[in-house]
Amino acid sequence: MHTFRTAPWVLSFCLVASTLAAQSADSTTAPKTFFRRRDLVLSGVAIAGSGVVSIFDERIGRWARSPNVQGPASRHDLFENLTVINEVPLTLGAVALYGIGRISGSDVTAKIGLHATEALVLTVAASELIRGPVGRARPRVSPTDPYNFSFGAGFTDFAKRSYPSIHSAVAFATASVLTGELHERHPGAVPFVAPVLFAAAIVPGATRMYLDQHWASDVVAGAFLGTLLGTRVVTYAYSHRPSKLERALLAVTVVPDGHGGVLIAKTLGN
Repeated sequence: MHTFRTAPWVLSFCLVASTLAAQSADSTTAPKTFFRRRDLVLSGVAIAGSGVVSIFDERIGRWARSPNVQGPASRHDLFENLTVINEVPLTLGAVALYGIGRISGSDVTAKIGLHATEALVLTVAASELIRGPVGRARPRVSPTDPYNFSFGAGFTDFAKRSYPSIHSAVAFATASVLTGELHERHPGAVPFVAPVLFAAAIVPGATRMYLDQHWASDVVAGAFLGTLLGTRVVTYAYSHRPSKLERALLAVTVVPDGHGGVLIAKTLGN
């Protein structure tokens, strides 16, 4: 079926969009600002790309809802369980990683956790700022009309918060941060690890399509947005002097107080 063939193409586009954004972070000169002018071009390409994918949204959605794809109840349960990989557990995990770094005294672990947290917060905020005004209806409430938009409805109606997919955005933001951090320390490992990270990042968006919560173009847009912000956070962090807040957070350390509790202290020299 034609729709079957378009599904892997859509997922491949997610990786292409991510690669484009990641490549824009690779520069011999430090960026003066968080965003670069070429990000406007990349964003335009991503929006146009999601627009092209939207042409196939209805057919892909119909394919995803077909009995052969939905399968038995056990498959549906599996996708229901996988869809919990969203902004909440990923952000909590990033915060926990920062905390582990502070408790163990590992600056590397703390930095990765902090940068992941920053990227996820920015990604969620940006996604919500887009979803609110756009007001795109989810496929489960508008299965035959992927162009059902209600300006501003996304602020008050959950069913109108389809574009972009936050599940996809936060997954790709996480993969991008981890790839960027790996590039800073072990660049030779990136070609081997990055494909695994980005392949895993596809899963949350795919589950939302299977559960009829997002159109394919939502997933593509989320993948680009998350990758762009994830790469920008890491690139900017390592090319500029840390902010006062980041210096303060990275200076914090947690040590036992000798009475079964802990003390929060500030490392001298930070």
